[in-house]
Amino acid sequence: MRTGYENMSKTTEESSTGSTPVEDPVRPNYYVREGLECYDVQRASMGLVKYQGYLEGCAQKYLWRWEQKNGKQDLEKAVEYLVKLLETLD
Repeated sequence: MRTGYENMSKTTEESSTGSTPVEDPVRPNYYVREGLECYDVQRASMGLVKYQGYLEGCAQKYLWRWEQKNGKQDLEKAVEYLVKLLETLD
């Protein structure tokens, strides 16, 4: 399923100068270890139903607080969790 947010899976992006990579605040590098993404480990350890509930709860948290805390960045994080939730339906 194409969601339009496929490029959010990048962990780094070029800075405005195009020379120095900067860390993605939505998907920072520290969530990947030894080739495993944290999402994959969580899904394997929780099972599908609990993992779906976790993703939904995280999305709700960022939607709840976006106006008071991090604005657009929180909305982007909510979208990330919703995209992951949609992927569980494939």
